[in-house]
Amino acid sequence: MRELLSNWKILLLISMLILSLGLITFKGISLGIDFKGGTMFQIELEREAESPAQLNAVKQTIQQRMDWTGLRDTIVTTSGDKYVIVQIAETDPEQVERMEGLLRRQGKFEATLDGEILFTGSDIIQIYKDSANGYGAFPKDSLVGWRLPFLLKEEAAKKFTSSVFHRCTLNAFDPSGVGSQYDCDVTYFFIDRPDNAVLILSQELYEADRQLLLQGNASNDIPADTRIEDLFENAALPYIVVGDNGLTAEQKSELSSLVSTKSTAIIPKYLPTIVQDDLESMGFKIKEVESSTEGYLLDPNEFGTQTFASQLPIPWVWQATGARQVISLTSGITNLEPYVGDVSQAKIFSRLFIEGTTQTQEAAIENLQTLSIILESGSLPIGVESISKETISPFLGQEFLQNVLFIGIVALIVVALVIYIRYRRLRLTVPIVFTGLSEVFIILGFAALINWNLDLAAVAGILAAVGTGVDDQIVITDELMKGEIAADTSLLNRVKRAFFIIMVAAATTIATMFPIVLFGFGLGKLVGFAIITITGVLIGVFIARPAYSEIARYIISKY
Repeated sequence: MRELLSNWKILLLISMLILSLGLITFKGISLGIDFKGGTMFQIELEREAESPAQLNAVKQTIQQRMDWTGLRDTIVTTSGDKYVIVQIAETDPEQVERMEGLLRRQGKFEATLDGEILFTGSDIIQIYKDSANGYGAFPKDSLVGWRLPFLLKEEAAKKFTSSVFHRCTLNAFDPSGVGSQYDCDVTYFFIDRPDNAVLILSQELYEADRQLLLQGNASNDIPADTRIEDLFENAALPYIVVGDNGLTAEQKSELSSLVSTKSTAIIPKYLPTIVQDDLESMGFKIKEVESSTEGYLLDPNEFGTQTFASQLPIPWVWQATGARQVISLTSGITNLEPYVGDVSQAKIFSRLFIEGTTQTQEAAIENLQTLSIILESGSLPIGVESISKETISPFLGQEFLQNVLFIGIVALIVVALVIYIRYRRLRLTVPIVFTGLSEVFIILGFAALINWNLDLAAVAGILAAVGTGVDDQIVITDELMKGEIAADTSLLNRVKRAFFIIMVAAATTIATMFPIVLFGFGLGKLVGFAIITITGVLIGVFIARPAYSEIARYIISKY
């Protein structure tokens, strides 16, 4: 027995079992909608889908944003041509709010320079998520900086390089080439920049936002000396500044000519009712955008002259236009250092990055994750009009979970009896049952580690994986119990032959499931099923089966 307990394969199984039990005990297992309930979102799109393919694209994009792995028990369905229903196994208010924020965004990413689009989210082919490429959060002065590197398509990279070529002005020349100073143009990054809207704001709000932009807001990526005129130019949105007496005749005439192409009027929450009535009478659809600028308007003295830029409210126009970052070009990226005189000879830049600052590490990580999800999932073909949500009760509940556990125990007893009847050896029956249970707990430990939500399908999958494991152990046992006819049929050789059969079967399963994981974005639970299947196979082949083979070999040789 001491020889058996000193075997590294047995020790590996025991170690993984203890680790898994620790994860299950202290981290806990997340249950899916079937067992604990969750939250349901009803999404109303801005317009009806033009075709079933477009509606399916909306569904797949939302599925990928919420749960591309299929491990979080997210259900996405459509209702008619204008509604999407999303069910998630989550009730924590903070997480629900974060997911609602992801759902509200169309996810249309654009980078502009002087109002011209440099590239869009569809031009990004890869997001780098390793620190070696600059990904991550880091201290930056008194704040926390973050950086998201990405790779552009070849044509988009050429367009970007051509557009920013020599867009810096030399202010101070250093013959050594290391101390020259440049004044470079800036690029604006937008998410969900309105393209069929006109902005309506009061004179008071315009002036407040102009001052706030000039002061800057480091924690929201607004550099000091940002001009409101530059923001409007890059957003390429028409805007109307309303005086105390409402819309003028000239403004009404201008708006009447815009309504055919700009059907939505984006307004602040506190715009006078008379202005809203005028807009609606012209045929505009009103969309209100709230902002913390309202508090600044009510009492600007509250902020004081010593207020840090990072503590100032976010300008309303910043939020209304969908602006996210303002990033300055560099002398290197504009092909001035080293100097290139002809744009046709310019160095092409395809690896770029988005960066920003926040006040906390948690906010920086959340910005990285949110932006990564939006860029990787792509933009929705149709924008979101509104979202309503409600809590959903568990379909099956705790009682059903107990029933599943009871059925699992009964199945285990039945399997043990069948194995005992087959081999008539209790010493072999116990290790098979123990190894099967070990696989269950290791899989559950893995589930706890990655916050995998267990739903009914997952429970069935685990039971199926254990059944496959028992089948493999029977193959090993049958090979070991064959009569020793010649030297080449020793116990060791028989174990090798059994493992050849098991490895071929495992490789076939993994080869079948891997393409689903690799190319199955938007397939939801099918991807989750494939991931767990592969995980279960790997746990069995590299941990459970080798340990059982050593136990069975020891028992058969000794008894």
